[in-house]
Amino acid sequence: MIKNVMVVDDDFNVRTALARELRFNGFNAIPAETGLMALNKLEKQSVDVVITDIRMPVMDGVEFIKQVVSEHPAIQIIILSGTVTKDVIQAIGPYRDNILDVMAKPWDGDTLIALLKAVTS
Repeated sequence: MIKNVMVVDDDFNVRTALARELRFNGFNAIPAETGLMALNKLEKQSVDVVITDIRMPVMDGVEFIKQVVSEHPAIQIIILSGTVTKDVIQAIGPYRDNILDVMAKPWDGDTLIALLKAVTS
């Protein structure tokens, strides 16, 4: 069964590569360049998992996660970032029930796909 996974990253190459990898593995990838664009898409489309960067223009990943959890509490979140500091970990602490994992860029595709398959089965 195809599951909807939103990819939120301001880096075109990361967003495109990740979406391609997800599609290759049977997921419906929904790309979004910013947190604001992603929130607009979430109003129109059902999503099971969001994969998001932390450092993004317009709305950073922490604020995006806060709004996703507030408005769509059933959505699970994977943080995929090149920069995850102690401050970021503390900031996302209140939302830990929705956060499946925090992964570093570059990501391990096998680990990411295995996690997604485990939570969307």
